[in-house]
Amino acid sequence: MSEYQPPSQGGWPSQPPADRGGQGGYGQADYGGADYPHGPGSYDQASWDKATHGQQPPGRSAVRRRRRRWPIVLTVVIVLILAILGIGDQVAKSVAQNTIAQKVQSSGLSAKPSVSIEGWPFLTQLAAKDIKTIDISANNVTTKGSKVEFSFTAKATGVHLSSLSSSATAKVDNINGQATLPFSSVASLLPVSGATITADPADGPNAIKADLGVAGSVTGTVKLSGTTKILVQLNSVSGLASILGSAAGQSFTIDIPTLPAGLVVRSVSVDNEGIVAAASASNTTLSQ
Repeated sequence: MSEYQPPSQGGWPSQPPADRGGQGGYGQADYGGADYPHGPGSYDQASWDKATHGQQPPGRSAVRRRRRRWPIVLTVVIVLILAILGIGDQVAKSVAQNTIAQKVQSSGLSAKPSVSIEGWPFLTQLAAKDIKTIDISANNVTTKGSKVEFSFTAKATGVHLSSLSSSATAKVDNINGQATLPFSSVASLLPVSGATITADPADGPNAIKADLGVAGSVTGTVKLSGTTKILVQLNSVSGLASILGSAAGQSFTIDIPTLPAGLVVRSVSVDNEGIVAAASASNTTLSQ
């Protein structure tokens, strides 16, 4: 057998290189040197740290921050717009309520009533010149030609404005309300003075009692007479014969004050506050 052996063709060397790392293997210099150009030693340390910690180049981070910021900015802008619209809506409603109150007062009330417009937003109702619901109330007022004080509440639905100016007319589809004549006002209309009137439910839902102190008392029943008068029918008398004679069976009337917005009294009843007149109207105006 021949002792000739061909030289190696690019394979591993016949003997491993000398131990230059002191551990019996390859040293750090070999791992990062020319023999191993892709080892850790071939990277810049800053680049390596960024890669291992997931850091992004400054330009890309700024873009992402701007993308995360725009929903917050948009939300703030929307909130500001809604706040401005809400304030404007309330201001417009307050002006309209005051104008309507003046129109109701022009019907002959001694004082301007309280007016509240229901529904939000108001500006859309104003733009359409159609207001859905208006609440009106007043306490201790009188009307032209009458000294009888009364309080009333009313709800108007379907209010149509002729224009958006302060001189516009306000037509009403329907309005319902009630006026209360307090017993103090009723007492001043009795044919006797110094009477204290209270409800007398023992005698019926529409019964009243006038107490005259040591002079006695008189009871009566309240009824509606037409649409403009309240009839008080005296039923029994105690201790008043010397003053009223035989008062039982007699009656007297109370003129109903002219109610605003064309309200017409439909019925009367008695509660703890006084005589209550229920009223309503259709196709009327607030200034009537």
